[in-house]
Amino acid sequence: MQTKEHQPAIGIIGSGMSGAAAAHYLRKKGYTRLTLLEKEDSVGGKCHSITYRGRTYEMGALIGLPTSRYTMELMKDYGLEDKGPLLERGFFDREGRKISQIPVTHVPEFVKEFKDLPALLERYRKLQEPGFLGLPPDLCQPFDQWCADNGLSVTQEVFRHYYSTFGFGSVEQIPAAYVLKFLSYENLLSFIEITHMITWPSGVRELIRRMAERVEDLHLTCGVTRMVPLPEGGVRVETDQEHFVFDRVIYTAPMHRLSEVLVLPEEDQELLRLIRHEHFRVYAYSVKNLPPHSGYLPENLDPERKGEMMAWYFRWKSREDNDLVTIYVMEDESRSEAEMREGIEETLRRLGGTEVRLFMMKRWQHFPHVDAEALQAGFYERLDRLQGRDDIYYAGELFNFPTLEKCAAYSKHLVDRFF
Repeated sequence: MQTKEHQPAIGIIGSGMSGAAAAHYLRKKGYTRLTLLEKEDSVGGKCHSITYRGRTYEMGALIGLPTSRYTMELMKDYGLEDKGPLLERGFFDREGRKISQIPVTHVPEFVKEFKDLPALLERYRKLQEPGFLGLPPDLCQPFDQWCADNGLSVTQEVFRHYYSTFGFGSVEQIPAAYVLKFLSYENLLSFIEITHMITWPSGVRELIRRMAERVEDLHLTCGVTRMVPLPEGGVRVETDQEHFVFDRVIYTAPMHRLSEVLVLPEEDQELLRLIRHEHFRVYAYSVKNLPPHSGYLPENLDPERKGEMMAWYFRWKSREDNDLVTIYVMEDESRSEAEMREGIEETLRRLGGTEVRLFMMKRWQHFPHVDAEALQAGFYERLDRLQGRDDIYYAGELFNFPTLEKCAAYSKHLVDRFF
């Protein structure tokens, strides 16, 4: 590694998990001339932890899985190894009655399908690598078609429960590559079994905060307005506070907004216009007397039931001074805010909830992705050609999947590949 004065100056745009992790992995390689730019007044992005009556709750990123090795390594590096409570989960119908995850009559078929699943998924080991380059054609089709082709009609419903609930869209529409990137066999087992998931007692944002604060040159409320590649190399980055000149830039902000800050040829603008999102809401309600679990409502995961409460999450086992529950809903653009709330509160009461009171709501433009047609046409191969052009590199949710683990893994991959 060169001496500090001869090192490249690297600007990182965005201080969510991808930006903070990129800074972390650059620091581990000996880079010190790092500047982290964040347009908000705090770091974290969708890692939106809040405090209520002395305890933390998550309004964005929710949990990590036992298989999340990058996340766990980062937690160890930053002194955040404490485990949160063991999450108890159940399945309920819309009237509040507890049900089995799948009908009892489907259990024999599920056992057969699930037994064959590891050998089937072994074909797609490339999905365990960061990114989506070189996808086989069958993973570019919608997940429900992939399941039909492989005789997984019952298992598809189990995937749906753990995929759609967290705002990643409908398995009838989302390409199989995304579903299987998130729900590998090991990850699926972690959801099915009552395992000790990562729940960050001090809040997931605390991990991002500690990572970001190791960067000496951190700027908050510093929104990027323009990036200008320089003829002699490097990039001029203009913000609403001041201007910077970097030798290299890592851009981790939303890719669909890139053309607002960087002049792009029409073919690149056309590529970025293919990006789609899911509109996802997380509500925090103060509620008494709900069932003593975190719960799924499988009937509400159907695309026709957008706007209905899909799940609720009790973060802490002790209920003393701890009545806050988070609610997950796919936004229904045809309903008003009042209608959305009315439906949620009616469901909470049917589940046995009393003294229902809204505490807050977060609305997310969630899960950047492309459809099956764009995947089949080589979207990610075209996107990868942007890497390093004009000394600008890219990371973030679109590149590997919007979980903490996948964002961290891709940022490490980017640093190892180019720096």
